Amino acid sequence: MTAPHDPDAGQGSPGRRRPSPGRRGRTRVLLAVLVLVVLAVGVDVALLAGRVGEVAVDLSPDDSDGRTWVLVGLDSRDHLPAGADPAVFGTPEAVPGTRADVVLVVHQTDAGTTVLSVPRDLLVLRDQRRTRLTLTWRDGPRATVDALCSIGIDADHLVAVDFAGFAQVVDAAGGLTVDVPVPVRDPGAGLDLPRAGVQHVDGRTALALVRSRHPQHLVDGTWTPVPMDPDGRASAAGTVLGALVDAVRGSVVRPLRLQTVGWATTGALSVDPGTSVTDLAALAGADLSTVEVVPSDLRDGAVPVALPTAGTRAAIEAAGLSCR
Repeated sequence: MTAPHDPDAGQGSPGRRRPSPGRRGRTRVLLAVLVLVVLAVGVDVALLAGRVGEVAVDLSPDDSDGRTWVLVGLDSRDHLPAGADPAVFGTPEAVPGTRADVVLVVHQTDAGTTVLSVPRDLLVLRDQRRTRLTLTWRDGPRATVDALCSIGIDADHLVAVDFAGFAQVVDAAGGLTVDVPVPVRDPGAGLDLPRAGVQHVDGRTALALVRSRHPQHLVDGTWTPVPMDPDGRASAAGTVLGALVDAVRGSVVRPLRLQTVGWATTGALSVDPGTSVTDLAALAGADLSTVEVVPSDLRDGAVPVALPTAGTRAAIEAAGLSCR
């Protein structure tokens, strides 16, 4: 089956060691970490809550069988990091619309919390036709919510994070310290780290690490393309996430910086109209340390496609999820 073309498809690993399952799990809690930052500023939560945007979708939450959160990381050329070169990211005309780059599902019950990562390239139903999950957001948040329902995932609450805003959060935290195993660059993503080792990066570079799809390694003095790695994005986000967590923890003892991080984070978050600060607090209290990737049959190519399998449905049902 051929999926619709997406200019934002395929990537390799930009110079990072292949992640362990635990590290890949940590990758997918990036969105939740940003939510937690909002709540970490204590008495200023009420003020900062006024900066949180709204996702135009009305949900009918039903907490009788638990509370289900859908956290979506967005990729749009309409909102680039400050000072970013549109030639690197692509213009809104060349890459129109917004895609769902990361989809994390958190299901909370009295028995505990289950966290699932849904592959962005998973084929789902949209108007009785199959399409990749990442493309559904181009038709709006309701399309993504309905597409998730087609595979058995209902949404009580929806949180969206603009990853251009993520770069602002990194800068607010004073940048990140990352360990790059080998020199790496990706002109298409604006990534240029010509030396290996521990180094401090700003928000745009951190975002470039996550966005990189066609990295090159410096081998014997020559920049050499790296074969595509389906887990490349996960590995990159894991590296950046670990550094972000360290930076935020360091901000806890620096009230002014923590306030700045909270201010930047609230500007990057949007929630459905029915989600309150109290609801976000409930999410913040959840144990998000273990994340399960929903199984699928990944078919590599110019446009990667993840085919649903019996394991896909089984993992969703085992998490206690269903869509009425």
